[in-house]
Amino acid sequence: MAELRRLAVLFVLVLVSAPGSADARGLRVGTCRRDITPVSSSLAGAFVAQFGEPAGVNHSDPIWMAGFGNGRSAQGYHDRLWARGIVVDGRGGRIAIVTLDLIGYFANEIATIRAMVSPASGVDYVVVTSTHEHEGPDTLGLWGPDELTTGVDFGYLDFVNAAVADCVDEAAANLHNARVRFATTSTDGVSLGLDPEDDGFGVADGKVLDGDVTLAPDTGGRIVDPTLAVMQFRARDAGSAVIATLVNFASHPESLGSSNRFVTSDFPHYARERLEAEYGGLAIWVSGDLGVLQGPLDIDVLDPDTAEPAPRRTFRFAEVYGTQLAERAITALAAASRGPNSPEIRFASVNPVAIPLENPFFRLFAAVGVLDVRRSLFTNGVPDSSIGFPFPPPFDILPQALGADIHTEVGAFRIGPASVALVPTELDPQIGFGYRARMTRARHTFIFGLANDHIGYQVPFAKWDPSCHACAPYVAFGLEDDCPVQPVDCSTVFANNVGQGVDPAVTGALEPLLDALH
Repeated sequence: MAELRRLAVLFVLVLVSAPGSADARGLRVGTCRRDITPVSSSLAGAFVAQFGEPAGVNHSDPIWMAGFGNGRSAQGYHDRLWARGIVVDGRGGRIAIVTLDLIGYFANEIATIRAMVSPASGVDYVVVTSTHEHEGPDTLGLWGPDELTTGVDFGYLDFVNAAVADCVDEAAANLHNARVRFATTSTDGVSLGLDPEDDGFGVADGKVLDGDVTLAPDTGGRIVDPTLAVMQFRARDAGSAVIATLVNFASHPESLGSSNRFVTSDFPHYARERLEAEYGGLAIWVSGDLGVLQGPLDIDVLDPDTAEPAPRRTFRFAEVYGTQLAERAITALAAASRGPNSPEIRFASVNPVAIPLENPFFRLFAAVGVLDVRRSLFTNGVPDSSIGFPFPPPFDILPQALGADIHTEVGAFRIGPASVALVPTELDPQIGFGYRARMTRARHTFIFGLANDHIGYQVPFAKWDPSCHACAPYVAFGLEDDCPVQPVDCSTVFANNVGQGVDPAVTGALEPLLDALH
């Protein structure tokens, strides 16, 4: 731990200022966006019909949709998917933040993006996050036609990588004098509280873990994060036009549910539309501490047109919900004070963070090529592509990738009075509360989930249930009841989790960064 703290301080203190970033012009900001909607040859006509524009094919057939079950292919389009970016330049450095309307994006692909950004752009730190929306293409591999066939199209990943790098270069080349203001509010009252899992915060916790009832007795053990944080950049001239508005909130973009087969960015689409109608400029949605299962599937929101709850799992629900979240941001910004012209920018990261891979399902998927095969496992810090059959009979036919660790990244940055924690996980809000408390001198705190990687859920160490991983071979063979460890909890929280070591590794690397930035 002492070495991690020393390393974190080193990352913070040895910063490289971007060209011109320390001059008298103060804060400068540039924006960009790129259409990353997947288009296959069979859906090109549907794209033209929906958007009235020529369709450039960038994905093979079919487009497997991520986030729910296997075999869910796209049948059409509702709205576009975007890479939306901002470059912030000022005293201390130049950072780029790009958010993708995707389920998640692996660290190896983000490393490729960083390498593609032009040195002339002078960007010191590129941050790429995913909204974790469940109505777009599979970019990780888990949602192909069946559990053992990948859903990834590598040509599409190459397309996204090039688009994001180009987006960053464009934003860096078009910087404008700016000032920033921040606002923080609560989503209390966004939802109606009609469902037993809905406490009125606009999200429901679908998975109560052991110990949650003690931590949150008033909500029956449901732990959600109602913090909605906003940063807005305005031009530093007489017009003070809005350049960009970034909203950070923790809710799975999955409001359409598993039956939807139309590509959409879900409720962030409507939130961004409302923000851009109010302010102009570019609206960016960044998801927060999304875990354990914080989302809108079991809540009700009031439809102002009918004075009744909007029907769940419909585009109308997504519209009402996204718009209401945007209205919270608008109200909060109206009360925010004018921000500084020249805030200090500081940033830090630890890369790599090694985490033991305990999940036999992930090892199976890596061995058979379901997960992005361009991502390596590591043993003693060296890439390890070895595959073996370590289980005893009758499970010895199950291949396993044998590398010891996955490598991921954590980071943090500060813009004046606001601090941002960058986590590669779907973070349990209970842990998120601890991160916010760590940012003691910040007046506004942000948590960017699925930042610079996507490695699954992050739950407190003490809440870990070992049964799913211990019984993985039995589960794979349909013999769950024969596993000596009972009961077996192979819900998504544990089935899609690297292991118990996630939280100690991520928190152990991140907390020194947050401390050092203050």
